[in-house]
Amino acid sequence: MRKTIKKYLIFLILLLALFLRAWKIGEFPVGLNADEAAIGYNAYSLLKTGKDEFGHPWPISFQSFNDYKPGLYFYLVLPFVKIFGLSELAVRLPSVILGSLTVLILYLLVIELFGSRLLALSSSLLLAVSPWHLHFSRGGWETNAATFFITLAVYLFLRALKRPIYFIFSFLIFILSLYTYHSARIITPLLIFGLGFYYRKEIFKRANSSWLIGSFIIGLILAAPLIVSFFGPAGASRFSGVGIFADTGPIWRVNELRGQHSDPFSLIPKILHNKIINYGINFFDNYFSHLSGDFLFISGDEIQRNRVPEMGQMYLMEIPLLLLGLYSLIKNKPKNWLFLLWWLAIAPLASALTFQSPHAIRSLNMVIPLIIIVAYGLVNLISWIKKTFSLKILFILCFLFFILYLWNMAFYLHQYYVHYPKIYPAAWEYGFKDLADYVRENESKYDKIFITDKYDQPYILLAFYLKYPPEKFQTEAKLTPKDRYGFSTVANFDKYFFGPIDLEKIQRKSHVLIIGSPEEIPESGRIIARISNPGNLGDAFRIVEQ
Repeated sequence: MRKTIKKYLIFLILLLALFLRAWKIGEFPVGLNADEAAIGYNAYSLLKTGKDEFGHPWPISFQSFNDYKPGLYFYLVLPFVKIFGLSELAVRLPSVILGSLTVLILYLLVIELFGSRLLALSSSLLLAVSPWHLHFSRGGWETNAATFFITLAVYLFLRALKRPIYFIFSFLIFILSLYTYHSARIITPLLIFGLGFYYRKEIFKRANSSWLIGSFIIGLILAAPLIVSFFGPAGASRFSGVGIFADTGPIWRVNELRGQHSDPFSLIPKILHNKIINYGINFFDNYFSHLSGDFLFISGDEIQRNRVPEMGQMYLMEIPLLLLGLYSLIKNKPKNWLFLLWWLAIAPLASALTFQSPHAIRSLNMVIPLIIIVAYGLVNLISWIKKTFSLKILFILCFLFFILYLWNMAFYLHQYYVHYPKIYPAAWEYGFKDLADYVRENESKYDKIFITDKYDQPYILLAFYLKYPPEKFQTEAKLTPKDRYGFSTVANFDKYFFGPIDLEKIQRKSHVLIIGSPEEIPESGRIIARISNPGNLGDAFRIVEQ
């Protein structure tokens, strides 16, 4: 009877997870970020031509902004674009589905790790309402797909220790995670190493298993194209752009500190002040910033697209539960507790190797071990209250805790749906959909259309919303040279030109439409149309003509 009730409970939790991730997914987040537009338009291009936006046939990494995005999520989006057309819904729905399924996989994983259905239910419920996981399940984020595949692969590995046939499925899913997101290419091998070390005795018992050996061989074969691609432009482009060594700050700091010595070129300054030490300090600062209370509970990620105003990555109510969970794990040393801590320890590593830290996207897989630890703290707290107080007191305390948690959740949802669109509209490049509608209706009147590049990668957003024919785009679009972060863009296609708006220079031309930001086009300009931000809180775009 109890098992039946728990099955109903996990079903209700999954419904809650799906509802929170799917409700108004085409409208919130407002707008569409450039990476989502790139995923959608490239999937659209594949459907129409069998090639990506730049004419590469069925690539495993998409050149996009010269950041060579791993391709699996593009291919997951492809059937949804076929069914729903090129739209926000089509780009985001795979993430919604995978995010919801992660809640189920976590339930199964916790049962395998700790053998407790109560802990499994608690973990799934907390993940279902987690601000961190919710945020990245509601957009076309490859990191969310990678987190699903990593969690599923770990679960299948644990199942394989009992039934070796699951090894082949575990290795297959681990490999898929490598094709999904850059961070997984660091986290996945480290997780596999941790699994291999921690469960080495169980694995050695099956060393002669054809399933284990066959799975390893199949994994190498499937990973081969990815390994080969590392030696091409896809291998170095991303890390050279956002990697920790792209930040020249530590080098300037070395020069500054050496300059404070009487002889900057003597042995002591070289030993104490050098790139190895300074970049090492940066790495550890990046790493531990992901474990800071400010990032986890107060302010969250600094990048507006990755955060909700006045929220951390987790709820404030989870602070005592996380501390209690860590204490209880170390004290009780339940089965598999060391592997859980290993997962938590390696989870921020990929993000720490970049100069933007803490970074909620690149460290998303942290949410899995953190949620399990919080749930472990919750279960132990309830157990202690149950032993210490009467049933009536237990009910009152649990009810108060539920009310406080519900308030935290309600505050997050209020911030997300009411304030987030109005405070950070530019983070989601709001206005391009309305702008595309305006351009579509009026483009025949003009020889050229100039559009500001104040917002990230405007060319791909316009191509997305115009549903610009990919066969034409492939012949017209050319990427600019890489910027200091390793990214490129498209400066023009057809009659559309993207760049800073300088009215004095453009005024020399005739029959042109000029679309700029409020900073570029003052109120004194002859504005013929405006694209407003959500709630009419200022202009996203101002439009003039010559």
